[in-house]
Amino acid sequence: MQEIEDISIGGSLRLTGPVKFKRIELAGSLNIDGSAEGRELEISGSGKISGQLKVESIEVSGSLKIGESCDCQSLEVSGSAEVGGQLRSGELELAGKLEAENVEAKRIQVAGKMTSKEITAHEINLEKNSRIKGTIICGTINIEKGAEVENVFADKVNVEKDADCGVIECNEINVERNSDIKEVRYVKLATISPNANVATVTRIERVSRDIPN
Repeated sequence: MQEIEDISIGGSLRLTGPVKFKRIELAGSLNIDGSAEGRELEISGSGKISGQLKVESIEVSGSLKIGESCDCQSLEVSGSAEVGGQLRSGELELAGKLEAENVEAKRIQVAGKMTSKEITAHEINLEKNSRIKGTIICGTINIEKGAEVENVFADKVNVEKDADCGVIECNEINVERNSDIKEVRYVKLATISPNANVATVTRIERVSRDIPN
């Protein structure tokens, strides 16, 4: 295993994994053939890791591509990130673009675009005009003005005006005016503006997916 303390990369560097590091600051190009583990990874250039990545914190204002899974405590993406396997994170803040096979986090803040087969979190907030493509399973979710989601399974859902949603299945939901929702299935309470466009509203006995506590 290659061990690195602190390294700042302005040019081009290729390493063979496994690699262990304390901090990498990347403004140029980094290619790791294999897996990597470390504390801090800051990317304003272009990074590619063919294997797994395990790190405490990641900041991506450039581009990062991970071939397999990624485990981190915090992830901030204002550029673009792609994870070939599962992404597990504590705090996830997205202002750019993120693609992953599956996403699992405690808290997710989206101001950009996320694409994943399944997104699981305790709390999700979609800011104005943001988008999540994939099935969402969460405790609470707030969908701000103009945001877009597909299928949602949650405890509590708030849909602001002009949002665009697919099927929402939840315990409680609030829907503001001018929102478009394909279907609402609720257990306890549904407060829906008369000016919202909800194709179908159905009361159910329980949410069909296991919701994070």
